[in-house]
Amino acid sequence: MGTQFRRLSCVLGVVAVVGVLCPAVSFAGDPDCTQEGAFSPFETIDGDNPVTMRNGRVVELRASNKSQCAWARISHGTPGEEIWADRKEPSANGHEGFLGYTRIDSGSAKYTEAFKNDGKVMRACGSSQGMIECTGWF
Repeated sequence: MGTQFRRLSCVLGVVAVVGVLCPAVSFAGDPDCTQEGAFSPFETIDGDNPVTMRNGRVVELRASNKSQCAWARISHGTPGEEIWADRKEPSANGHEGFLGYTRIDSGSAKYTEAFKNDGKVMRACGSSQGMIECTGWF
């Protein structure tokens, strides 16, 4: 019980800190988004999609032309590994980060909720064994 409580306290602490330091964090997807007609964009700016990490985890940005939304997916992973999406204006340096942040809770894959592109570019980022990898912006 003590270990589970400490682990939960640590996770809640990280979520609280991220929420304070990164006010653009959103854990719930946009209401008009669907994952219908999903595909993996390959024409990205400054990077690849999907990205295979050195430890074999695959981080991928998925998108739907029908709903104009995108989301992140991690596969070939283990419980506890993290995935999220980032979104920004094409010409901007800053971005909205940690959209849909989630972790693999069981199995080997997890995806975030979907978020509107609205003329913005998006990427997927994943964290595994202390490494963070992101796809290119699409």
